[in-house]
Amino acid sequence: MVIPEHRLAEVFNEAGLPEVTYVAPREAKQIVGSLATAGKHVTLVGPSGSGKSTVAYRSLVKLGLGASKVHSFSGRTYNQIESILEVLSLEFGVEPEIGQVEEWLRVFDLVFIDDVHHLHLKARMELASQLKLWHEKGIRFFMVGIAKTSDEILGQDPELAIRNDVWRLGTQSDDFMLQLVGLGESALNITIDDEGKATAIRAAQGSPSIFQAICRIACVDAEVLATQAEAKEVKIELPLIRESVVHQYDGRYLAKTVNLARGRRQARSVHDTYFRIVEQIAANGKEQTSKDELYHKVVGSKDASKKTQIRNSFYRAMNNLPKVIEEHGLSDVLIYENDTLTIDDPVFRFYLDHLDFAKVRAQVNIRRVGYEYDVAVSFAGENREIVVELVNELTSRGLEVFYDFDQKGILWGKDLRAELQKIYSQDAQFMVICLSDYYPEKDWTVFEFEVGKTASKKRTGEYLLPVVIGDESPSIVGLPATVGHLALNSESVSEVADLVQDKLSRLPLPE
Repeated sequence: MVIPEHRLAEVFNEAGLPEVTYVAPREAKQIVGSLATAGKHVTLVGPSGSGKSTVAYRSLVKLGLGASKVHSFSGRTYNQIESILEVLSLEFGVEPEIGQVEEWLRVFDLVFIDDVHHLHLKARMELASQLKLWHEKGIRFFMVGIAKTSDEILGQDPELAIRNDVWRLGTQSDDFMLQLVGLGESALNITIDDEGKATAIRAAQGSPSIFQAICRIACVDAEVLATQAEAKEVKIELPLIRESVVHQYDGRYLAKTVNLARGRRQARSVHDTYFRIVEQIAANGKEQTSKDELYHKVVGSKDASKKTQIRNSFYRAMNNLPKVIEEHGLSDVLIYENDTLTIDDPVFRFYLDHLDFAKVRAQVNIRRVGYEYDVAVSFAGENREIVVELVNELTSRGLEVFYDFDQKGILWGKDLRAELQKIYSQDAQFMVICLSDYYPEKDWTVFEFEVGKTASKKRTGEYLLPVVIGDESPSIVGLPATVGHLALNSESVSEVADLVQDKLSRLPLPE
């Protein structure tokens, strides 16, 4: 018997469409049926690595829908464009006018949008609205994207639901994986023992993409790059998975994991908190982790003297977590809602399970020095408007700022003198004093300055950072004229915030 010769990339390939080892998932027949039904739009959703693009391609081939009958494009190409009409006009080279666009849409049996979740939200909502109308005109779309449901891509609309068949690909069974690897063994004339197959199946956690990657790298390690003239045994061992396979996904996930562990940009005081949160998620092996569980892991074991600061930092970090996930491009794989963090991508779960977390620690460069706030601001009430601008600029850079109006709940019912004395003397890395003609006339600002002045004498580095509001700096007893200051008549509020951030970034590492 002559075995047809295949290149390895045709057999095991996590990045492309496997030609030889395609195994139809349970949903494949129904997807083909939906595509064959006149007047129906079709949406295929699922996590990264679930084989959506492969199933979509195979379904189109099965129906004889080639390039002349299907217009295909990726949502990634147009992720900044807010109108679906503009997206389609660019695809067809016409004006963004409904008549011209529809003329081209009718040329094709189907319009295929891969990675539809990457389209701008406004473009997706406009697409959902148009789909109802295009259904009646015989214009059909096939949309593939990463999501748990089509609602996450196209929104909730009962009228669209009856016109749009939705299919979800999830994880695949052990039998699916055994069929896949069996096809690969036959094509390459290799054997993988039962223990190796079981190791690969456990590691892949139902993801065809991960399983393909494990099998391909095992073949490369065994120097199997094409069909073998004589049968050859290929080993799959856990160390290989941890080192080589994880390396394949570093480009996709390492930088995002590091940025998530850093938190919001350059926020100094919460670096450690975000790092501990991500560290716990990586270590627990779960798809879902509750806020309560993270609290007990990150805060629960700390000694009483530090627990309040760490607890406050933890809650701030969790409140900001949705923004951090969005900022660092992890919305496709992480969801935080209802006080539960969900990893919605088995490939990312696999990556965290096998990642050497020391690689993340080395890049995060943890520099926490024990202060709850990066900055505490002291100011007269008459200057609140400009101070609010400064606080907003600081927080937009990810800095933790003590500002009285943000802390009403914490201060409520407490001895304000005792609480403010603690904050201005112990809890902040720097104290920004907003100096104006009103500042030396107010009892509270005088009190805050005296606390800050006393605290500054106990610090090894500078603590008081004067910012002048107005044309001239008022005379403040205890603040020498030689102390460097910034003035808002020569620096913008944004520039002052940049300088504060720069000052924080230059602090020495702890011993």
